Amino acid sequence: MKKNIRFRPSPAMKTFSRVFSGVFALVGLGFVVIGVTEVIPSGGGAFGAVWTLMACCFVGIGIYGAVSKNGLYGLHRDFGLEITDEDPGVEESAEERLKKLQALYDQRLITAEEYETKRQEILREL
Repeated sequence: MKKNIRFRPSPAMKTFSRVFSGVFALVGLGFVVIGVTEVIPSGGGAFGAVWTLMACCFVGIGIYGAVSKNGLYGLHRDFGLEITDEDPGVEESAEERLKKLQALYDQRLITAEEYETKRQEILREL
């Protein structure tokens, strides 16, 4: 039996993410300035270009996280956490499911109507 759980960040986590993203953008901006004023002019060549390009990416990610609705969680939107009671690779056979259903009925945990409805559902899946 599978249970699907959706996780959404709390308002406090969204705020923290936005603040962290703003700081991340500012630090990235500092590295862009270093790349443009120090590394590239001093003959950094390809290293200086890559340095500055990566710093620009950091600034972009930081700005996106700071202004988006969910902070950096906005990159994932709504991600799900799936919890299963059993190993997802192992599926019960119809015979096992029918035996469990019969046991529930014998213990009077489900009604005759519930038993028959579920039994028909299991048989249709064959």
